[in-house]
Amino acid sequence: MYAPQWFRQLQRRWFPRRVLRPTPEGRRVRPRLEVLEDRVVPAFVTDVYVNPSVQITPGFTVTETVTATVTPFPGFDRTTGQITPVPAGAFNPTNGTVLFFLNGQVESATLNASSQATATFKIPLLAFLAGQKLDVYYTGFTDQANNDEWKDRTVRTSLYTNFDNLLLPGTLTFAQQTPQQVYAFELNTFPDRTPTTLRPDLTVNGETDTLGNNLLAFNYVEPGEIRSIAALGMTLPASFAFQLGAYKGLQ
Repeated sequence: MYAPQWFRQLQRRWFPRRVLRPTPEGRRVRPRLEVLEDRVVPAFVTDVYVNPSVQITPGFTVTETVTATVTPFPGFDRTTGQITPVPAGAFNPTNGTVLFFLNGQVESATLNASSQATATFKIPLLAFLAGQKLDVYYTGFTDQANNDEWKDRTVRTSLYTNFDNLLLPGTLTFAQQTPQQVYAFELNTFPDRTPTTLRPDLTVNGETDTLGNNLLAFNYVEPGEIRSIAALGMTLPASFAFQLGAYKGLQ
């Protein structure tokens, strides 16, 4: 049926048409991995301690095998004059070069996985009897990948022996030093410090000359004097050195 125009206008006014608009689609989210902060063990810079031992094989030419062990060690702050502890996380180095100086001879070796380096020397008999000085220098090492650093270190010591070393194979070992002994020179040069009489030589705390698979052991103190003797499980005074063929310590 045809509706008059006035009716259609009235209808549009009272009952307007609803315009249906399309509903927008929800925002699509694509899952992704978030890049996390790169976290590694903090880097460290540590001083080191170099502790040598010397194996002696007697003969017309004496063979001396020197093994140096390198470990982290407290440092010295030259600003405050204080001994500083080993940094947290510091571990034994397994890289770096060690130089050995003995009786005018020079050898070098690289640290192994046990933090040790070894060099062998052939020493003429007369040079052995005349006394020996040993210098060991660790050149230090920096791990570029982890920014870890082990500083360089030099140690010097006399090698105290006696006539029994010409008859029996032996090993020289040294008691470890304290940080105050290692940094004795630095402590003496620091202002407002009481001068110390400590010496940085390795023999300052004593050297032990062990012979014949622990048959005998001579304990030396500065300046190369025999303090005591260990023999067959007994501790004997230094006066027994003559009866045991040691006579006196040779420097």
